[in-house]
Amino acid sequence: MQAEIGQNILTVKNKIYAACEAIKKDHNEITLIAVSKKKDISMIEGAIENGIYNFGENYAQELQEKASIIRKKNIIWHFIGPIQSNKVKIIAKNANWVHTLSREKIIRKLNSECALIQKKINACIQVNISSEDSKSGCNPDSLMDVAKLIESMKNINLKGIMALPKLTDDKSEQKKEMKLVSDLSKKLQILYPNARCISLGTTSDFENAIISGSTMVRVGESIFGKRL
Repeated sequence: MQAEIGQNILTVKNKIYAACEAIKKDHNEITLIAVSKKKDISMIEGAIENGIYNFGENYAQELQEKASIIRKKNIIWHFIGPIQSNKVKIIAKNANWVHTLSREKIIRKLNSECALIQKKINACIQVNISSEDSKSGCNPDSLMDVAKLIESMKNINLKGIMALPKLTDDKSEQKKEMKLVSDLSKKLQILYPNARCISLGTTSDFENAIISGSTMVRVGESIFGKRL
């Protein structure tokens, strides 16, 4: 299994390098996040053995369980799922990054929970770029208001934006949405120059996301295989 995961990681990295080469971008500027939800510890350890240190989890309880077992200091945990109010404390304690902030109540609670344990957490604002009811995130027009709120929080570091473009085979539609994310990022950086991260791209579209400006890609299936 570790050999297979290792080969998968190599394939993904080669695709990242190729996408970066296409736009003359340093591949070291791209963070590969292995989406490890529903994956067992042995698979995560297999990824670690092959040089992966950033892992994405969608469920607070699962994040807590894995973080309590895998205690290597160089592992960075990214929470990439919807945030329930009653799970904020768990996320604050166990995550290094949160990619899905958009609601004032959650932002204030996360800041309070981090303050209690004297911790600062890195955060991206989730933007509902495709205006789909099934997706979380703020409206693009509300981005700067959310950014202003987060920036006022002492225990949250505003790092950038995250988006989940609509799943489509229409490459022109996909490219249009990804460009909108890139444009929003540029707008954000005018007032918040440290908010340079763009968390954009998954197994199905991470190469196009990089070409569109992404700095963080969230890849699960191409590393760990399809979920059963």
